[in-house]
Amino acid sequence: MKWRRRERHFIRTASLWLCCFGATFAAAQDLQSWNEVDLTASWRNIEFLVPLLARVDSSLPNPQLVATGVMADLPLRWHLTFTGGYLFAVVPQRPLNVHLPIIALTPTLKVRHFVLADRNRFEKLIGFTDSPVRYRNRFLLDAPFGARERWHVFLDDEIIFNVTDGDWNQNRFQVGGGRQLASRLLLDVYYLRRNLSGGAPSQNVLGTTLRIGLRPRKQIVSGPDNS
Repeated sequence: MKWRRRERHFIRTASLWLCCFGATFAAAQDLQSWNEVDLTASWRNIEFLVPLLARVDSSLPNPQLVATGVMADLPLRWHLTFTGGYLFAVVPQRPLNVHLPIIALTPTLKVRHFVLADRNRFEKLIGFTDSPVRYRNRFLLDAPFGARERWHVFLDDEIIFNVTDGDWNQNRFQVGGGRQLASRLLLDVYYLRRNLSGGAPSQNVLGTTLRIGLRPRKQIVSGPDNS
């Protein structure tokens, strides 16, 4: 009963927090909404993910971006995870069709109830301007809590470099939380601040990620991927 009261308090607080952000950025010209549905499955010790995502902007023609693909995580020794995958993204307003082959290596460390992860990801944006290669480094802090650790909060910061041009591209700072709604259903809500290079204005993002598993998830280990 005590935990139920805490859950209700957390939900009210989160709702108020989101309303405050919504009110703050409602009049802004740079508010975007990133919404994603992830389908997950496993085969032996490989975890597969199929993302379905769309991005819209409150002040521009939409959608800004839609994408899908497939990612595969393979656990290695020494708390390392190797990721390989492919994404196909459409930017309707330009218009552009972009193919993204991806590889990544992520060391993960668990300290009590905290999970620390440092993802190192390389991707090639085939079809986007000069088809640049990007390196993305994301440091994540994730903390599950509550009964059976059904809740979690997370904080991460990602720096993106344009390897082809040898220059910094953008920075994404993200904070949010989520709840295991059922054994195969997880919902995350987050706020993201994206700072771009070249003097472009910063962007504010409110996003959601709904993860649907073909088998029960054992543990929440990370926040939204924001591909």
